[in-house]
Amino acid sequence: MEHQPYLRPRDRFWYLRHPVYKKYMLREATSLFIGLWTLNILLGLLRLSQGENAWNQWLDWQSTWFMIAFSLLSFLMAMIHTVTWFSVAPKAMPKYLAGKKIEPRQVVSAHWILFSLVSVSLILLTVWGS
Repeated sequence: MEHQPYLRPRDRFWYLRHPVYKKYMLREATSLFIGLWTLNILLGLLRLSQGENAWNQWLDWQSTWFMIAFSLLSFLMAMIHTVTWFSVAPKAMPKYLAGKKIEPRQVVSAHWILFSLVSVSLILLTVWGS
């Protein structure tokens, strides 16, 4: 006689019961938008390699209301992803570096400082490169 394994009953929306799980699921969901936006940019690079006409068609598509809304939504999702990821960063880092204790707020601050420096540098390069 063969016994069936015990399957614990599970609620489909288990992650909505605890705020930590909600934040985790939100961060994971934002990755979908970042992935789709990345595919859009890769498609733009492909169209650029196909010539001026293909590139101009892709640019026209980017100026539609749908793609503008998608880009704004993707930017919002990227910012949510960044904020939640930076708040988790101290948990993934070592507690001590060179014998000194690292405070979680130092790790988060270092991430934001580096993020700001890279962002400002890219903006300046874009403006001066035009």
